[in-house]
Amino acid sequence: MLGKLMKYEFKATGRTFLPLYGAILVVALLNRFLGRNTQGVFEELNKVGDFTVVALVALFIALGVITIVATIQRFQKNLLSDEGYLMFTLPVKTRSLILSKMIVAIVWIILSGLVGIAAFGILFISKEFITELMPLLSELMSQAIYLLQEEVGRVSILIIVQFIVAGFLSYIQFIVSIYLALAIGQFPNFQKHRTAASFIAFFVINLVVNWVLGLAIFAGDFTANVNMNMFIGNLIVLVLTVGMFEATNYILRNHLNLE
Repeated sequence: MLGKLMKYEFKATGRTFLPLYGAILVVALLNRFLGRNTQGVFEELNKVGDFTVVALVALFIALGVITIVATIQRFQKNLLSDEGYLMFTLPVKTRSLILSKMIVAIVWIILSGLVGIAAFGILFISKEFITELMPLLSELMSQAIYLLQEEVGRVSILIIVQFIVAGFLSYIQFIVSIYLALAIGQFPNFQKHRTAASFIAFFVINLVVNWVLGLAIFAGDFTANVNMNMFIGNLIVLVLTVGMFEATNYILRNHLNLE
């Protein structure tokens, strides 16, 4: 049933994202063929006034904003408005309804990143780019192989992996904190001020999360064991995210007020 819910969610959100992705790639192509010359990419990137750089930044901002707005809108409209009457009559657990939206939101942010990379490639990748980039990649590969042979290098690579995991977990935590804040706004006490209640709840939730993380990570000497502190931080974010997910599930299952 989770698969069917995700399929429905992809269809609903695809109407927003797919045309946007297409427009971004078309604009990138137009900028590529109408707005750039044959200079090397690094020379071109250094030109602050280059329109293609400005366009690229604007496209990234648009992607980020629309992704967040769509995440909020789908949860609010599909579960907490009139559509919720239909969704909660389906023979499926509340947890699955939330999970389907969370997974789809994560997939869209990954696809948004890939489209952003593709747009960057369309704008800047050229023969000159490849010519300048290949020696750098060769040097990076040599350095990576060397680092893997040294303990310090292995620790450094592990720290990089931890940072990547931290970014991924932070985004999931961000999505779930939005869901929990919206769910809190559904309490009967906030019936006349749901938006304000959700807004305040979101900031309070993230304030508490940041306080707990800061207390746990920086209680000792952070620089003494960066890898261990990063692991502890990621573990805490994971636990808090699961807790917020379950809190959202509990509220929607037991205290949902669609009136």
